Amino acid sequence: MITRTLNSRGCICAALLCIVLCGCGDGSKCSAAPPTLAGAFATGEFQHILSYGQSLSLGARAVNRWPADLSIPPEQDVGFMFASGVIPRGAMNQLIPFADSTSPVDMDAWNIDAPGVTPLYGALFELRGLPGSRIASAAGRGATPIAGLSKGTPPYLRLISQVAAGKALSGGHYRVPAIIWMQGESDAGNPRYAAQLQRLFADLDADVRATTGQVQTVQFFICLTKVRGIAAAQQQVAAAMPNVHIACDAAELSKSDGTHLTARGSLEAGCAIGVQMRSVLPASESKPSRH
Repeated sequence: MITRTLNSRGCICAALLCIVLCGCGDGSKCSAAPPTLAGAFATGEFQHILSYGQSLSLGARAVNRWPADLSIPPEQDVGFMFASGVIPRGAMNQLIPFADSTSPVDMDAWNIDAPGVTPLYGALFELRGLPGSRIASAAGRGATPIAGLSKGTPPYLRLISQVAAGKALSGGHYRVPAIIWMQGESDAGNPRYAAQLQRLFADLDADVRATTGQVQTVQFFICLTKVRGIAAAQQQVAAAMPNVHIACDAAELSKSDGTHLTARGSLEAGCAIGVQMRSVLPASESKPSRH
């Protein structure tokens, strides 16, 4: 479904203003009390939001100023991640409070050189206050065309393994309401992109639901690529599939190097996606999960 693309530059995200308004510019957390697993279990449900695609979905180079300042702004407590990271750098057998990290990742597996702010942070920030507790993780791979992200590839299997791990840690009250899609720079000129993306989304919906046991269709939220021909194909898919939504346009966001987003740009993308999720997800989640 084509939904109104938000003007990302005009999206005033409270998370972006945290440093100024909360007095937390020293790198400390803005909120005083981080979420606890005991509190999360008490709410009755975990919702896992995943980010998938190329390097923008992983927050590559989304730092304060590439390449001179590889730090990222402080973040508030918005949910949970695997103990090995939003971009998992090891075992996925424990949940801890969400926090993006600039720690290096395996280049062979992730193909990014400088992790930063993922779009997941802004999205989770905008989802605060909704029922349940949220887990977030990223599963994509930098500089990878859609064929290398489709069913059966290592990144695809990684996403499904993250879903299985999230379910195992949730105690059974778990679902995947949404997946963020940020990709397309490596597919410039690909005439089959729309068909490939539609197939990928259908495969992910089927395999995620088979893993979680949920009834609800997975909703996909796209931040359009700056490659205009591929962005048009992404809009075509959104017009054809009611569970696909356009939330923002990477061409409008601040860049660190002409392609990758700055920390602010990635945060703005996440905020726009979160706003769109907030308007869509309640209507799509009227049925309970199967346990």
